[in-house]
Amino acid sequence: GLADEVCVMYAGRVVEQGSVDEVLDRPMHPYTHGLIDSVPSRNRPGAPLAQIPGMTPSLSALPAGCAFRSRCTRATETCLTEPPLYELDGRRVRCFHPIHVEDEAWESR
Repeated sequence: GLADEVCVMYAGRVVEQGSVDEVLDRPMHPYTHGLIDSVPSRNRPGAPLAQIPGMTPSLSALPAGCAFRSRCTRATETCLTEPPLYELDGRRVRCFHPIHVEDEAWESR
């Protein structure tokens, strides 16, 4: 109720931007997805909280390419290159392998 848009940042970079409803309901970046899955109210009572594996990299020694690469289950060799902030369906996502994107045009970009 306080904002119309949200930006999700990882290691000092915007990784996803869009309307609050779209980002929270259908996150495209794996980090955003991991954050939302780790919210306690989304877990079964008594079950361990979902966690994003690994540690955040040091901002003074960021790895080459995507900073989230070492923690991401979707990472490939392509992720050794820094992804740009793509415009997609009125949203922005900094990822070569966004979630919930099935469009063949995306894969052939």
